Parts: sequence; structure tokens; C-alpha cells
Amino acid sequence: MKTVVKTKRTVSNNNTDVSQYEGESTEQSKRVRSGCTKDYSKFIIPTHQRKHNDANMKSIIASIQKHGVISSIATRPSTEHPDKLEVWDGQHTLSACRILGVPVNYDVWIGITNRAIIAINGDTGKGWGLLDYLKYGIDDNLEDYKFIDKTYREYNRKIKPTGLLVLFGGAYSNKSFKQLTWRALSKEHGFEVLLNAKDFAKLYNTKHWFHARFLWGLSEVMKTGRYDHARMLTQMEKCSGYLTKQGDPGEYAKNIEMVYNYNVNSKNKVQFVQ
Repeated sequence: MKTVVKTKRTVSNNNTDVSQYEGESTEQSKRVRSGCTKDYSKFIIPTHQRKHNDANMKSIIASIQKHGVISSIATRPSTEHPDKLEVWDGQHTLSACRILGVPVNYDVWIGITNRAIIAINGDTGKGWGLLDYLKYGIDDNLEDYKFIDKTYREYNRKIKPTGLLVLFGGAYSNKSFKQLTWRALSKEHGFEVLLNAKDFAKLYNTKHWFHARFLWGLSEVMKTGRYDHARMLTQMEKCSGYLTKQGDPGEYAKNIEMVYNYNVNSKNKVQFVQ
């Protein structure tokens, strides 16, 4: 049976910390202490934390007003600011407590990596998006994530992260991206697809050229090695209206094939999809 040790000590520093506990020490737990304070300045929200959601905070404010503070925020010692605690779970609760002027309960954990935070929070339906995982990848100094961030900004955020992952990873890869294991394996191909999409956007003012599904469908067509972009542009002059918005990459690939072969002799028609 594992030994559990729990001690309590009262703190009266500026009447802010009303109590502090040494954590329950087990082989699994990395919590080292808990506390309660109105000194909100001791906490920082890291840049790689997910985007603040006002709706979440408002619901927490309503809950605190009705029931009081009934949960703790999770923190870890900050590496950039040694005297601060970095909030890795509970940023909305902290904001709500600050607005209401009530003490915030907090736990301090050690040895909590970004990957551990993602494993704890990222798969539990808390509204994390790919841009949130991108922040963690950048914080971990992962070159492939910094590459995606740079490309995302260069295209003025017009291309959703999923589209970039497909182009530069070679396949649908949201899962590996969320696990911080994603790799950019097809940069040359990805940039070639984007250049072709830019031609469409420049010549034909339609929003879907940079949609993830269209880029994925165009990518699959180009992977066949049978696609000629000059021919496609010529065909677009004849029937650009036929290249319409589709529901999935496969339908876009079929749509591209239809335009590519529009009014072309049967012997010169090209098949991109089965």
C-alpha cells in the first residue's frame, strides 16, 4: 500500500493566503502544494495557453456567484519568471475570481510538460483547436511547428491549419499534430500546390481556393503526376464556373477532373480519380 503524507500549515501573509497544504505524496502525484489567495499577480497566463473564451468566463462567474469557488486552478512554476506560477488549467476561473475579487484556489504541480498538459486537457473536449496546439509546439521549439506558424502568417491566416498539415504532412494529420509529433514531410509539394491555388485566387475571385478541402483535393490530383497547370488555367478560361464549392476533397478532385477534361477529345482526357 502506498504511503500518503498530508500536512497542513496556516499562512497569514498580508491576509491573502488563508491556507496551504503539502501535496498528497504518491508515486503518481506531482502536486507539491495547494493554496488560496487574492494575490492574482503571482499567476501568469503563458502565450501558448489556449485562446481566452469570454463565454466560458461568464458561465464561471455565474457559478461562483451562486455556489462560491468550488474548484482549483492548476499551475506549475514558470521557467521564464521564477517567482510566478504558470496557469496550465483554469485560466478562466482565475479571470473570474479576479473580476469578482474573491480568492482563487490553486494547486502547484512539478514535472508537468507541455505534452502532459495536452494529454490531460487536449483530449477531453475542452474546445482546444489546432492553433492552441501550434502554440505549444512553438513553445517547445519544434521546427516543424515553427514552419507551419511562419507559413500560416505568410498567407495572412487565409489557410486553416488543417489545410497546411495536409499539404506539408502529406495526409490528414490532425491527431499527430495534437500530440506534438507532426512532421513536415512534403514541403516542396505543398508549396507547389499553394502556388497553383494562388493562380486560381488571382484570376478567379472565389473564396474556396484556400479552403482545406479544395487544397487537399488539388493536392491529390497533383500527386498523380498527370496534372498540367497550364492546361488547367486554359480550361478555367472556358468554364471556371464549373469549379464549384464541394463538400469533401474527393468531390473537389472529381470537379477538377471535369474542368480539366471539358470539351477535350477523348484521347486527351485525363483521369485523376477512380
